[in-house]
Amino acid sequence: MYFFIVVLSVFILVDLSFGGISNTPHNLSITGTGNIKAVSETEICAFCHIPHNEKEGTPLWNRKMPVSVYTLFDSEFLSRINYPSPQQPSEVEGQPGIVSRQCLSCHDGTVAIGDIYIIRGTELGNQIIQMQNVNPDGTMPSTATGYIGTDLSVHHPVAIEYNPDVRKDFDIGTKTVELKSLPDSPIKLYTYSGKKYVECTSCHDPHKENKKFLRVDVGNLAHDFKQTCISCHDKPGWTGSAHDTQAVVYTDPEVIQKYGEGSPVSVADLGCGNCHTPHKAQGRPLLRKVEENTCFTGAGASSSVAPCHGSGGAKDIQSLLPPNNMYGHPVTDSSLENVHTPLDILYGYGSNETDPANSRTIKFSDSKHAECMDCHNPHSVKPGTHVSQNQWYPQSSSPEGNNVSQPLSGVYGVEPVWGSLWTQPSQFQTLYTASKEYQICMKCHSRWALGDSPNMDCTTSEISSQSGIVLTDQSCEFSPNNKSAHPVVMPLNQMTGNYDPKSLSPDQLKPPWNSNPGNQTMYCSDCHGNDNETANPKGPHGSQAKFMLKGPNKNWPADENGRLYKVGDIFGTSSDGGTTDGLFCVNCHNLENAEVHQFKGNGGCCGGMGGGGMGGGFADFPCVYCHVAVPHGSPVSRLIGYSNFPEPYNYMGNSLKLDGFVKNNILQKWDAHSNSFTCRCHRMGMGGGNYDPNPYPY
Repeated sequence: MYFFIVVLSVFILVDLSFGGISNTPHNLSITGTGNIKAVSETEICAFCHIPHNEKEGTPLWNRKMPVSVYTLFDSEFLSRINYPSPQQPSEVEGQPGIVSRQCLSCHDGTVAIGDIYIIRGTELGNQIIQMQNVNPDGTMPSTATGYIGTDLSVHHPVAIEYNPDVRKDFDIGTKTVELKSLPDSPIKLYTYSGKKYVECTSCHDPHKENKKFLRVDVGNLAHDFKQTCISCHDKPGWTGSAHDTQAVVYTDPEVIQKYGEGSPVSVADLGCGNCHTPHKAQGRPLLRKVEENTCFTGAGASSSVAPCHGSGGAKDIQSLLPPNNMYGHPVTDSSLENVHTPLDILYGYGSNETDPANSRTIKFSDSKHAECMDCHNPHSVKPGTHVSQNQWYPQSSSPEGNNVSQPLSGVYGVEPVWGSLWTQPSQFQTLYTASKEYQICMKCHSRWALGDSPNMDCTTSEISSQSGIVLTDQSCEFSPNNKSAHPVVMPLNQMTGNYDPKSLSPDQLKPPWNSNPGNQTMYCSDCHGNDNETANPKGPHGSQAKFMLKGPNKNWPADENGRLYKVGDIFGTSSDGGTTDGLFCVNCHNLENAEVHQFKGNGGCCGGMGGGGMGGGFADFPCVYCHVAVPHGSPVSRLIGYSNFPEPYNYMGNSLKLDGFVKNNILQKWDAHSNSFTCRCHRMGMGGGNYDPNPYPY
């Protein structure tokens, strides 16, 4: 009776497998449904299995095994956290990869599909079963859907250990491989020598009548794909993220047919599959296409049929980027492709980490790049916009106004360890998750990426390829130890280097900045953004305006004709009849209520210059005679600059005229002095105050 039960069980299992496989491409007999099938052979199971006299492989294996040496999957991320590398899929039973090599005996294209040992008790020797739609030697064509080849670097790793306990401490904190403690059912692991491994059949059941033979079967192929990935991978922030929840759909008919099986497919349906593919990846890590092209097209054949970030997509970013706009982040520059790595933030100037061999860093000197993933984390980005849709500038009337927004959730950043007045920070704290927008920007716009200043100040040796202007270190410019800065890092009242009064008065600012000045912060993207952020996605993607200045007025320090803005433009008293039309500063600053600017008569305050006179008086003084041309920050109060400041702070190298400045607590008694012209408004001794010494003694 026991023998009968065992035999009956075997027949039931065989019958179930036979029933499932017969309607799939794995039925390689003449009755098969796929393109590759036998010319006349009617056996189904014999192409893989034999009930007796099995060869290497399991269970009851009947196919010739490949002897290929494979190019294995590699990942800098895995190597940097010391995760075990994949092993060569073995030919020996009981070793990692044996099951995967069995699959590859068809799919790597080196063994004839009909090359089996025995058929109906007869050993075939050198004979092979004749097949349709194969290469002349009987192997799978490289054009076949199931072709894998011997380059496994573009496929999900197999013969790789599944070990969620691997972790390593970086400056950003403890990093894990982001795996669940055990995969969700029905994903299968294989145990060799006490360790668990991933094989092809961890995700695929070769006998199952299912799309792509996936073990997971929860809906259409899109649903199965997504659930297969998240059965193992545990990405922080994924649940509730934009790519997990957005209902916008593909119009690509191939996506609808393949993944939706004729029904609509949304971003939320496909999930991980919008960006990643387990086979034949064109980008890293397992991206469908190279970096930004993945963001532009997702799983679609083109951006116009995908609900993604390409031209014509649901949230079109591609159209905003250079070369479509003159200025912007060079995301689409082909010379910068394949530079970004998930941990490149660790390798900046002054890093405690050792640069990985044959890899890239964040440094402009060897790895300049700007990719979507540098500013956005696709696994944790949240739905929404950078700021509210109906407001040009964000609600920055509180110290929390520089917090990251939903689209910037979960992005790496750096926090400078602030140095002394007008000096580059020598150290940075790398952050696993930035909490402030500036921490994301300063990954690139600071010494961390730009390197040491040749002048021991905030200038760097790098030149902008778009404007031709020297790039400056913004971690140096926004330091709280400077005398003045826009409140990007912290409220002005908290700046330790600033003299009282640290902020402007409410009547000198426009809404929303006239609310609680001195106790508010702002974004970098309050000043830098797209040309039209009412109609287009917000953020500094690209612009026709120099420096990506945004708002109703986009010019500084000159108008579109190259004419420098003057003090008299504010009051209509400049000798050439200029106006503030287009002047960037008036987006936020109510300049007519700035007392220091109200001296406007000919020959009045500061009426002479160098003894020869100006004719138009103070009214004809360009703004950059007194203020730095890069208005991020200054070692002098109120963004004043001195005549020996270097470019680009000293516009064109010779615009700044002052050699000293005194900041008085009483606004009506501003005080300074100049060697190039005598001015009663700002000389020392005019009511006391705090004198700002020259930070450039050379």
